[in-house]
Amino acid sequence: MSTLSQRPRPLRVWDDPRLRVPDEEAWLRMTPHEREAAAEAIEAVLDEYREAMSEGTRHVKRKMGIALDLDAHFRRTGRQVYIGSELAVLYPGEPVIVPDVLAVIDCDPDYEPERWVVLDEKRGIDLVIEVRNLGKKHKDLVENVRDYARVRIPEYFSYDCRSGALRGWRLADPKAQSYAPIVPQGGYLRSQVLGLDLAVVHNRLRFFSNESMIPSESELVTRLQSLVDERQVERDDAARQRDDATRQRDDAARQRDDALDRMARVQATLARSVLETCRLRGVELDDRQRARVAAEGDVATLAVWAERAFEVTRGEDLFA
Repeated sequence: MSTLSQRPRPLRVWDDPRLRVPDEEAWLRMTPHEREAAAEAIEAVLDEYREAMSEGTRHVKRKMGIALDLDAHFRRTGRQVYIGSELAVLYPGEPVIVPDVLAVIDCDPDYEPERWVVLDEKRGIDLVIEVRNLGKKHKDLVENVRDYARVRIPEYFSYDCRSGALRGWRLADPKAQSYAPIVPQGGYLRSQVLGLDLAVVHNRLRFFSNESMIPSESELVTRLQSLVDERQVERDDAARQRDDATRQRDDAARQRDDALDRMARVQATLARSVLETCRLRGVELDDRQRARVAAEGDVATLAVWAERAFEVTRGEDLFA
């Protein structure tokens, strides 16, 4: 039987004393090995609760979509922002927290910590987004507002993926220990930490920069594929136009060749007609005159000579 089933379940998961992080003084007294053991013990208790804490497929999709959208956006813009999801965060003397989505500004986006130990990292996290599906409203809207402010997380947003409700809170100054609500402006909630606006669009939490919605990765892929398809259509059209132009040039060349062939046949026929008519009528042509008739390339001239061949009596009169 598991440890969890042997002991009474606390009223809240986070009230379980096994989930409380040692305070700063105790943590600093520990060796690195002892710190690792303490963190692993806390995570082992978390694992006991994870199945009970699950909020379903919709929650997973929305949570991962938010993390991927933010991570992709900051990578595209070149801003150093670490985006984590379901990462255990250990504040000294506090129950461990496991935000759905968290952000740490000016942190390597490729950093892959096993957990975020505030004393070891020398800083806390800068923003939390919690996605609620099946969980209790009181936890997100009351307990988290109190607890996240107490550990001085600068901004906290709660998004209900069933109702589409979005709320946000911010510390008025770094020393404040209670949140002030973020007032919507034009339908958006402003995140000073992210430098982005948040709004719910078609029941999805979306991010905006300069009033333009930041595309998700799938939307970017679709846009890219659409551009690729458009370019391919343009290339195909250009290729067809080139092929059509080539065919037209080839057709024109064939027509020219055919015309030249026909002209050559007409010339040859007229030249033979002139020579044959002269022969039949007994008009003597010397070799030079026959060669001149055979070499003549002008059809009109040959036609004149063909008519004269029926009238002349001497070869030189043919060319007069």
